[in-house]
Amino acid sequence: MKDRWEELLAVLSKMLSIYQAILTLSKKKHDILVAAKPHELEIVTKQEELLIVQIGKLEDLRGKIMDEMMAAHGMKDGEVSLAELKKIAPPAVVEQIEYYGKEFGSIMTEMVPINKLNTELIKQALGFINYNINLLSQTAVGTTYAAKGQTTQEPPKRTAFDARV
Repeated sequence: MKDRWEELLAVLSKMLSIYQAILTLSKKKHDILVAAKPHELEIVTKQEELLIVQIGKLEDLRGKIMDEMMAAHGMKDGEVSLAELKKIAPPAVVEQIEYYGKEFGSIMTEMVPINKLNTELIKQALGFINYNINLLSQTAVGTTYAAKGQTTQEPPKRTAFDARV
């Protein structure tokens, strides 16, 4: 059973380092969004995606380890929190679990407002892009029908470029 505790702590350690990297990337993404650098934003987003995939794999592994440990101690299966796991953990492991819990909490506390702000910046940028696309592709609209079935002259189309140049 000692090996399972060590394995769990190793997984938590890896998860913590990845979450710290995601927090760093979120801060970097904020600066990139403010500076409007789309190429760098794409690079950071791809890095975040890779880290999220790694977190997913580690989360699955953590869940399996915790389920096995809870089953070995005759506890219910399902969603197991670190708080419940501390009830059956050796004292040295409890200290480390508490440390990881505090660190995860502080990272999440810092990450939530940054992600909300980044979301707002992205929404504003998309709104500006959509406005410019609509402005550039806009055409003048005339009447569709004329009196007594007569056709009207088609209005001149507005374009963003002067063809006479």
